[in-house]
Amino acid sequence: MDSTRMALATIAALARNAYGPDDRMQVRSSGVIHDIALTRWLAGELLPGPACMVGVSGWDPYAAHPVQGAVTCLRCLRLKTPAPSGVEQLELFEVA
Repeated sequence: MDSTRMALATIAALARNAYGPDDRMQVRSSGVIHDIALTRWLAGELLPGPACMVGVSGWDPYAAHPVQGAVTCLRCLRLKTPAPSGVEQLELFEVA
């Protein structure tokens, strides 16, 4: 493994290890708390990222940090809520 790939693997491992099982994520100084999902980063490494996949400028692994507390991101909350039963999705285009 070349030194660049090793450095990326080390950064990714440190970012993953920073989060505990009950942690959530806050990006920079935003007041929004996100659920966490592993996202693909450089060289295929996996980093913790917002579950809602909101863009984090340049995906700087140091832009986000673990926090405790309830998720406040509406997109993350919507992803956790199952679709109501009996509600049919309307067709966008008519299929011939």
